[in-house]
Amino acid sequence: MDYVAHQQMQKLLLQTICLLSALTTSAAIAAPFTAGITALNRQHDATAFRAWKRIADLGDAEGQNNIAYLYERGMGVKQSYQNAKIWYELAAAQGLPEAKHNLAMLTYQGHINGRDTRKSVEWFREAADAGLLQSVYMLGVLYMEGEGVFKNYDKAFEQFMRAAKRGDPRAQYMVGAIYAEGFIDPEDKPDYAKAFLWSGLAVLGGVEQAQSLKIAASVYLEKNQEVQIVEQAAQCLKTNFEICE
Repeated sequence: MDYVAHQQMQKLLLQTICLLSALTTSAAIAAPFTAGITALNRQHDATAFRAWKRIADLGDAEGQNNIAYLYERGMGVKQSYQNAKIWYELAAAQGLPEAKHNLAMLTYQGHINGRDTRKSVEWFREAADAGLLQSVYMLGVLYMEGEGVFKNYDKAFEQFMRAAKRGDPRAQYMVGAIYAEGFIDPEDKPDYAKAFLWSGLAVLGGVEQAQSLKIAASVYLEKNQEVQIVEQAAQCLKTNFEICE
């Protein structure tokens, strides 16, 4: 399929990688933690740093993760990937999935560990096994790219589908793109109906690129097929993706 060129999928992957570097918004009830969230929302970064530093020094994993976040971005403190690494590692040692994911992302982006993507794979797997959706998605990216693992479209698809059925719109886009390219078909035949289905779900989730993929796939479908697929998408959402084939 001409539209879903590999270069365009590369662009989405890079955008998604940037989007995955997000602050852990924990529901912790500790006053300093909540004060830090409030301060950050008001763009009082230095106040957030002071609030979280108090609980991070006491060994709170979520506080440590958020201190690392601020160091990573230079918010309220001088930017330092190495200091971010130190604090993420402290939180990861306590088993916090978000910290493992963030270590994997910093490594993948080349900021620490000499861009040893094998380390990224290890951390992403641990975080994914703990249920972190972002890490499930990133495993798909690494299999798609052959970074830290052998390139394997089947395994990439497996991870993207795993994330897609948990409601990740970026993963839904990638599932649609893989169907459109025919990457997992033994004869490399595109499945435009499934590409239309999953790109449509991604559109509902806010992925702008998915609209063009959906339109491109629709060229190969009859109008009655489109209607049936829209009904199928509604069923996917209604059943929380338990029935979505």
